[in-house]
Amino acid sequence: MSETDFLKDYDPSAFQRPSVAVDLVLLGLRDGRPTVLLLRRDQHPHAGRWALPGGFVGIDESLDAAAARVLREKAAIEGARLEQLYTFGAVDRDPRMRIISAAYLVLLTETAFDAAARAMPTLLPAAIHVPWAGEAGGPVNVLSPDNEKLTLAFDHADILA
Repeated sequence: MSETDFLKDYDPSAFQRPSVAVDLVLLGLRDGRPTVLLLRRDQHPHAGRWALPGGFVGIDESLDAAAARVLREKAAIEGARLEQLYTFGAVDRDPRMRIISAAYLVLLTETAFDAAARAMPTLLPAAIHVPWAGEAGGPVNVLSPDNEKLTLAFDHADILA
């Protein structure tokens, strides 16, 4: 059997497929502290919780293109360097369905960080507090500008860690 014949008869529904998303860690410094830009979720799941800007990857879209689109649409940032950090794929990371997320890091200058926060009033600059010493230790705490601990959606505290 040729590859052409194999592909002609191939049934992609023979395997379950997860959805794929991207989540962006928009990181900068404010008052000498690492700070991230978050969005409050207005829809379920996790309505009312804070989350990293993210979105689903379109069927005809690369991961990098999806990350650039989310950066544009949710943070009004164009042309920033996107660095893929890690892929998060815990089976239960999202209650809707099986979703695998590629996390991207965007390091922003203080000027770019402030410009994004001004351009998108829905973005909240939140300070990152690491409650452990060393390079790894678990989820981090994220604090509002009023130093209140924020509850993050999904596994976003793990992504920040």
